[in-house]
Amino acid sequence: MIFSATAFADGGGLSGSTTSAPASPDKKDEQVRFGGFAFDFTVGDSSGLNAVGENYRNELNFYFEPTWNIGSKWMKSNRFKTFSVGARFSLTQPLSGTDEAYYSGSSNLQGPQGSCGNFVPDQNGNFRGAPAYCHPASNDYRTDYSDIWLTVKNPRIYTIPKLGVNINPSIRFILPASAESRYQTLQFALTPSLSLSRSFYKDHINLAFGVSYTKNFHKYKTPGLDPRAGGTSSNSEGGNPYDGIIGAGLSNLYNDPTRVGTLGGVNVSQGVAYTINGGVVFNEKWSLDALYIVRNSFAYDLNCGADVQGYSIDTCASGNAVAANSGSNLSRPGIKADAQILWVTLGYQPVDWVGLSLMWINWAPLKTSDGSGYRQGVISTDYNAFTTLSLSATFSLDKIAARIWKPGPKPLTAQTGNGLVQAKR
Repeated sequence: MIFSATAFADGGGLSGSTTSAPASPDKKDEQVRFGGFAFDFTVGDSSGLNAVGENYRNELNFYFEPTWNIGSKWMKSNRFKTFSVGARFSLTQPLSGTDEAYYSGSSNLQGPQGSCGNFVPDQNGNFRGAPAYCHPASNDYRTDYSDIWLTVKNPRIYTIPKLGVNINPSIRFILPASAESRYQTLQFALTPSLSLSRSFYKDHINLAFGVSYTKNFHKYKTPGLDPRAGGTSSNSEGGNPYDGIIGAGLSNLYNDPTRVGTLGGVNVSQGVAYTINGGVVFNEKWSLDALYIVRNSFAYDLNCGADVQGYSIDTCASGNAVAANSGSNLSRPGIKADAQILWVTLGYQPVDWVGLSLMWINWAPLKTSDGSGYRQGVISTDYNAFTTLSLSATFSLDKIAARIWKPGPKPLTAQTGNGLVQAKR
């Protein structure tokens, strides 16, 4: 398994940007072990390329991905041989950086820091030497954990004759577990997707186009803290509106770059994502693929009407009037936001049970802040967005177990008049 975006070409749909691609049905079927169950564990280090101030960041990322390949075990002889059910959960541990999503709601800073040390003036009341300065303990980084999601997919369920185009359906179910989703009062999310893919030159080149629709189900239209929830946090709430995580958290973003948290303080009701994926397999060990996603997100429509002492008040109109008197205007939160994600992966697989990946990940708004034009989506090193360089290793635990546990050869048998009799070795 190579940790990459190739899943879009083979039916992963928009269930995530980084999954392994199932083997081509045209290739020789491998022996199915452990009832079709597989488990991939990935560890990676992600480094930001921000060039503004002390915005450098670095995180460790951990991914846990169990899969049950039901089709390869039970339905080898029909079009459902690639049917599978998979789960994913990720953890992000910050090592360096000042992003608001890195910290919990508590702070170790106890007011202004003055000089330190026991300085005693001389007989004339003068201090000699430079005073030492305190180095207060830094804030504790929190381990950011993602939502749990289940993906049901059937890559290449049907191939259009003559065209050789594969139809790849999938559906994802999001179970809110992260602090961000609980802060957004997310109760459930559903993402059906469909992609078309085609291979060229004996599977050495793969192209795909996919579309997905996400529907979020929140308890409330706006996020908020529930004192019974045990300390959920808003993370980037109140921070930079162009922050790449948009209140979703790095673990959710790396787990699924189509994930969006809030838009101007209003929860996202639904979204549509379009993907273009291209990959090149140089040989059995090296591959390169690129994924480009355009995401349109739509927030809940807030009601401007309010009843005050029996009178109906249009709060939006009132706000506009107040802003106009001061020569300004109001931008309504939510409504719609567009984002773009470029995810390029160079993969190297030295052996079948481990894959190495070097990834270039760029998140950026689709348009400029004033909406007058489109932003380039290749690199962002300022405060408006971020580019990430990530190196990871994925271990296929089921393949490791298969190498360790090797059943012995079948005993030799000989045919006799009384039936099969085990022969001596």
